[in-house]
This record gives sequence, structure tokens and C-alpha cells, in this order.
Amino acid sequence: MAASPVRVRALRISVTLLAGAAGGSLASYAGLPAGTLSGSLLAVAIVSLAGFPTEVPNWLRLPVYLFLGIYAGTGVGPETIVQMRTWPVSFAVVLATLVVVVAMSYRWLNRWCGWDPISALLAAMPGSLAMVMATAESVNADLRKIAVTQTVRLLILIEIIPLLALLTGVGTGAPDAPVHETATADLHQVAMVFALGAVGGILLMRARLPGGLMLGGLIATAVLYLTSAVDGQLPPGLVAPATVVLGAVAGSRFRPGDWQLLPRLGGPAIVAFAIGMGISLAAATLVTVTLGVGFIQAFMAFAPGAIEALIIVAFALDVDPAYVAAHHVVRFFAISLTTPLIAKWVSKRPGPRG
Repeated sequence: MAASPVRVRALRISVTLLAGAAGGSLASYAGLPAGTLSGSLLAVAIVSLAGFPTEVPNWLRLPVYLFLGIYAGTGVGPETIVQMRTWPVSFAVVLATLVVVVAMSYRWLNRWCGWDPISALLAAMPGSLAMVMATAESVNADLRKIAVTQTVRLLILIEIIPLLALLTGVGTGAPDAPVHETATADLHQVAMVFALGAVGGILLMRARLPGGLMLGGLIATAVLYLTSAVDGQLPPGLVAPATVVLGAVAGSRFRPGDWQLLPRLGGPAIVAFAIGMGISLAAATLVTVTLGVGFIQAFMAFAPGAIEALIIVAFALDVDPAYVAAHHVVRFFAISLTTPLIAKWVSKRPGPRG
């Protein structure tokens, strides 16, 4: 007797979360900064590529985004206000970096790998996957090339930042959440944080911002802390399970059939990522030297994509998540405003098909 669809789906979800929990626990036990996130992502990606259809349902994913955004907001402090004077210059560097990353990655994929112009352009975009995929469908681009390239970029990015932090000694004392000496907030304050965080998250989600639930929760919580309406820390016990779910969401972007595509698409995707990574590292170094922003913080703000995961990595490494989030939002708006127009122009150009 065949299993019911409900039981099959329950099995998929259970295996996905168990794989994420196992991977996150191992990485955290090994002392890797943000280990629950990177370990969960890697474990679920392996399970997906091995042929199991992983899944994290919306009813679990959306509350986790909001929850993690609220917790990330507690990492915003008075130093954020002081540092905001450097943000306009830093935003300008982000936009200039975006142009160079897209141009160089596009050239690699189109000229050297033989990808058609529109697929090369959209695969070169650092982040904003929903917008990129929607544009790809409207101009008949190769959706599998774009999805695999973007997913490979996300996987490598989230795995490499904790390793880079480990090598530089950032966040090694707090693998899953920053440790503060502040007392725990009382029940009234906790209720206020979650209530206003939910309002902010829902508003930004309806505004269709990337990671709107997480960003709204972060902003609302940050305002409460910056105005001293709340002065205690939220209970930390649920952060690790929530980051396991976030890693599982990212890892489940791989599908079983992607294994056959990786030998053909993996090489171009990895080199395109390396191009973007090198340019982003150079820009982060420039901002660190000229504006005095911490290198890991600057790099996470300039890293090519993955806004939700990078906000949580910033929180886990005890660097300013507001700085990271603001730069990714600026880049998102730039990509959203220009991608459809550039894509339509590029789609009319002759070029190799592959």
C-alpha cells in the first residue's frame, strides 16, 4: 500500500531537519563560527545531491526568518549610530563593486564558457535570486544554469565566511550567538520586542524586500534597543535550532537532478564565484583601510549575495548586522531596478548558445 502524500512530505521534512541538525551540531562541536548554519547547509545540500528531495515548509521557514531577524536586531548598538557617518561612502563602493562583479563574471561566462548572453548576465548577478529567476523566465533564459550557479555561489559563500573568521580570530568565542554581559530581558520586554518585530517583518515582507521578514524584525528590534526601550538580552536558547532551519532552507535549494548538471556547470559557476569573491575582498579591504570598518564586517556587507544568511553570520560573529543588512538592501534595489532593463537589452544581442 502506497504511503499517503502527507506522510511522504512529513518524511521529507523530518529527514531534512535531522540532516541539518546533525550537520550543524558537528560543525558547532568542531568550534566553527556560525557552525550551526554552515554545517546544516552543507549536510542538507549533500543529502539533496545524493538523491533525496529535501524540503523546509513555509509554515516553519517564515517564522524562523522573523525570529532570527529579531535576534539579529539585538546585536545593533550605539556604535552603529557612530558608524553611520561612513555609510554613504561605503554604499557608493558597494554599487561600484556590483558593476565590476557583474561585468567581469558576465565576461567569463559569456566569452570564455560560451553561455548565451542573457543566461550569463543573470547568473552573474550577486544575489536577489527571486528577482533574477523571475526575469530569467520572462526572457527565456536557461533557468537551470542560473539556479545552479546561484546556489553554488550561496553554498561556497556561507561555508567560506566562517572559515575566514576562524583564520582571522573573529567570533571564535561565540560560534552561534554573541555573548553579552547584559541581563536577560523581562517577560514584558520580550513580548514587546516580538510584537513590534512581527509588525516590522510583516510590513517589509508585504513591501517585497528581500528577506523582508528578517529585515523588518531586525529594524524594529534595533530601534527598541537604540532608544533604550529594551535593555536586556533575549533568551539565547532558540538561536541554534533556528539557524539550523535557515541552513536547511539554503541547502534544500539543491535538487537531486542537480548532481548530473554539476560536472558541466560547476566549473564555470565556481570560477564566476571566485571572480566576485576576489573583487568583493578588494572592496572590503579598501573600506577597512579608508573608513576603519572591521574587515570581516566589511566583507560580509560586500559579499555576493545571501542576505538572510549573512545577517545571521554577522550576528553570530558579534559584528554589526545593521551595517551588513543595509549594504545588501542597497545592492538589492540596484539589481532590482536595473536587471529587467539590462536583461531585455542583452537578450536581443547575438551570442553563443549553450
